[in-house]
Amino acid sequence: MKTVTHLFYCCITLFLIHACGHRQEPTEPASGLIEITSRQFIADSMQLGGVEPKIFERTVRCSGSIVPRPNGIATVNAPVSGIIKNLYCYNGQPVRKDQSLLEITGNEVIDMQEQFAEASANYQRLKNEYERTQSLYADKIISEKDFIRAESEYRTSLAKYNGLKMKMTAMGFSVTAIERGTFYASYMIKTPIPGIISNLDAHIGSYIDAQSELLEVIDPNLFQLKLAVFASDLASLKEGQTVRFQTADDAGSCMATLRSIGVALDDQTKTADCYASITDRKSVNRIANGFVEAEIITSTDSVSALPDEAIMKTDKGHVVLVLDRQDNDTWYFMPVEVIVGRKHNGYSEIVADSISEKVLIRGAYHVNIP
Repeated sequence: MKTVTHLFYCCITLFLIHACGHRQEPTEPASGLIEITSRQFIADSMQLGGVEPKIFERTVRCSGSIVPRPNGIATVNAPVSGIIKNLYCYNGQPVRKDQSLLEITGNEVIDMQEQFAEASANYQRLKNEYERTQSLYADKIISEKDFIRAESEYRTSLAKYNGLKMKMTAMGFSVTAIERGTFYASYMIKTPIPGIISNLDAHIGSYIDAQSELLEVIDPNLFQLKLAVFASDLASLKEGQTVRFQTADDAGSCMATLRSIGVALDDQTKTADCYASITDRKSVNRIANGFVEAEIITSTDSVSALPDEAIMKTDKGHVVLVLDRQDNDTWYFMPVEVIVGRKHNGYSEIVADSISEKVLIRGAYHVNIP
């Protein structure tokens, strides 16, 4: 009996030993948290922050140039051919309206005054003759044929007189003085608008005719933007929208207001010309035809956003580090996937996700994401 009992206890002992040999110790599940020590946090200038509302813009990007308005540029011509006697301007010179620019002399100037004086005398003679004939015709003393001939000659002389009179006025001459026989040796060409002298290519003694373009006057106060916008973007444009633009040599941005939207496409570029009025002119370089890069702001809305530096790109998408807790000198962060939308001024829109906890917004790229 003792032998059986001894064997029974031996079997129980062997069974327990065998069972203990095959039992596995339980392992703690991985937390998935990223540990950052306070020393690393300070050394890498890390900073905590949160998702915050930001105003984001929907824009249409385009390029263009600074051009004067149609009434902001004037091409100066000579009303009567002649020789340049004096120059009173130079390229880049600011001028006021009706300021003298060039003095023109020559035989054509004298001949034009002589023609006007003759036309004036002939007009006065035929006018008196017409008035006398009209009275005789009313009394039926002369025939209708004689009256019509006198009327025709009078009206012809009147047209010639008025045409030459307008030329004298354009040259700045006194019509009354010329009719009295006082002629001018030269006349002045004056600027039709205030502005800056440009494209002056003339010198004293050179001959000019009525078709010659002597110079241009450009008024910088009437500059505008000429923007080339692709057809696919035209539908989102409306008059009155804000335009932010930048010139090639200006680090800052200037503002303008969209004034007109083109309706015809260029065959080569497939863009339409749109025009915008510049609102802050003092900050714009006073150079016509200067190249600009522009953004037309079509709409604005408030979105939840994080700084671009807070968002890390991985193989699976975008991740931010959300603070889980801080124990003594260790920070624990949880990687959280987010969907990124638009980007604007160093911020990225966080789409569909709501993150109320603190986020590592600076120094995140110093952290290795497993």
